[in-house]
Amino acid sequence: MRAVVKTRPGPGAAWETVPEPQPRAGEALLQVVAAGICGTDLHILEWNPWAAHRVHPPRVLGHEMAGLVLAVGEGVLTPRVGELVGVESHLVDLTCPQCLRGDFHVCENTRILGVDVDGVFAERVVVPARNCRVAPPALDPAVVAFQEPLGNAVHAAAQGDLKGQVVVVTGCGPIGCAAVGIAQAEGARRVVAVDRVPARLAIAEKMGADALCDTTAVADLESALRAACGEEADVVLEMSGHPRLIQASLANLRPGGWMSLLGLGDGSMPLDLSTQVVMRGITLFGVTGRRQFETWDQTSEFLSSGRVDVSPILTHRVSLLDFQRAAELAESGEVGKVVLYPPEGGWT
Repeated sequence: MRAVVKTRPGPGAAWETVPEPQPRAGEALLQVVAAGICGTDLHILEWNPWAAHRVHPPRVLGHEMAGLVLAVGEGVLTPRVGELVGVESHLVDLTCPQCLRGDFHVCENTRILGVDVDGVFAERVVVPARNCRVAPPALDPAVVAFQEPLGNAVHAAAQGDLKGQVVVVTGCGPIGCAAVGIAQAEGARRVVAVDRVPARLAIAEKMGADALCDTTAVADLESALRAACGEEADVVLEMSGHPRLIQASLANLRPGGWMSLLGLGDGSMPLDLSTQVVMRGITLFGVTGRRQFETWDQTSEFLSSGRVDVSPILTHRVSLLDFQRAAELAESGEVGKVVLYPPEGGWT
């Protein structure tokens, strides 16, 4: 079959012919119906220091997908052949202390599709059956694939009560824009979206942001945040990893407020825990992945009930065969989520 493969260390990836995967006991064989490009994929393509340390080529890329179940291995009762599924991209060992406690999202031996094992930018893929989540009826495959990153936003937003709160979302990529929609669905009193890219702020507004803060247009970010909020914020959902945004939003967070930290920065940043956090009674949550599978159930409910409509985020749909153009679109930062599909007329 054909797949997008990081064939060697260094920038880029290429279409290659790779062996057809076969499901073993406990696994499912999926036909890729839709797949999303993530920032992680872009890091691997550009071969930044994280990718050079973590990824060992050759590796099939990609980790966000919707798939049609073609076959299952021995012992698999669900999913069933013919079902459309979303896929949890974090493969856990089920035996470490975290897994035994039920905290699968922080398994100490987590492997990630498209990073540590072969991923989903391919005709077909084999994954553990436990990682397959049957899609809600009639859900667009692009939305099914988006459940994986949407789950990050759901997990971040689930650390406290959002109803009646002033919520600041810093970083309006696809996950940040999804967080805006979740905050509105949960009854936030006011949602402020913060970013430096007008196109992303426009998507955040479509997702229900009450106020927008363009960081390129202000000299004093703390004052701009205070003005956008109308008062101090109750909650910050931090999706950027940018030190300036973290510092400014933390300063604008009311005493007793809370912040979920999902964004990953490129390095360390100074933080005076005594004065900025402890003495103000601030609660910080480090958020990674999705709770397996509580977060998936919450995400499915948001989508199937119509409480969150992610269609404004899914801005571009591109053939898998045109992967390079899709990656360039995602890299531009001027888009929402770029979704890849099998070529029209099938594979040749």
